[in-house]
Amino acid sequence: MTVHQGDNREILSLELDNTFDAIVTDPPYGFSFMGASWDHEVPGVEFWREFLRVAKPGAYLVAFGGTRLWHRMAVAIEDAGWEIRDSLMWLYGTGFPKSLDVAKAIDRSLGSVG
Repeated sequence: MTVHQGDNREILSLELDNTFDAIVTDPPYGFSFMGASWDHEVPGVEFWREFLRVAKPGAYLVAFGGTRLWHRMAVAIEDAGWEIRDSLMWLYGTGFPKSLDVAKAIDRSLGSVG
């Protein structure tokens, strides 16, 4: 098996149809991360259609997406011919939670100072 490295938009054209059992990718999220030109939009239908071409029948596609635009990616994947069966979500928190004295918050909301 020949291993190709590089931008998949160029490399996938070198692969034969029905080659891969699974595809795992972390494409651009469309956030314009730090003004990067490669991240101005979520990949469209043609991007995902090329993955479908090189995937064997029944192959899986796992594609990571950003929280704000994952739905656009999912629509493009489906429009390219993939069947969406499940979606996985990774939830994570950032920062440190602030403590709250509930009794004092209730007193404050009722106008009691104490």
